[in-house]
Amino acid sequence: MNNKKAKWILNSSNESIDCASFPYAFRTAYNLVRKAIETKGNVSSVMNGISILGPANTRGERKKYSYSSATQLAMNSNLLTPDGSINSKAFNKK
Repeated sequence: MNNKKAKWILNSSNESIDCASFPYAFRTAYNLVRKAIETKGNVSSVMNGISILGPANTRGERKKYSYSSATQLAMNSNLLTPDGSINSKAFNKK
């Protein structure tokens, strides 16, 4: 569902998922890539098919992040450990 009021929207080749925050949108994208690796699927196709749309600004425009740019944002936000895996501590904060 592509809800205009959703703060973050993860789009993949197969679906669109409404997310409450960037960390959860990124973790879902990360898990899609991880699943492709585990099933020996086409990882680059999965990565290229992923985009994350940020919250709408005052003009209703959303910033679009590719998987690569979302990964950089996640690293800068401490959502990934130095080895590139998910930092579970970042998701346990309240």
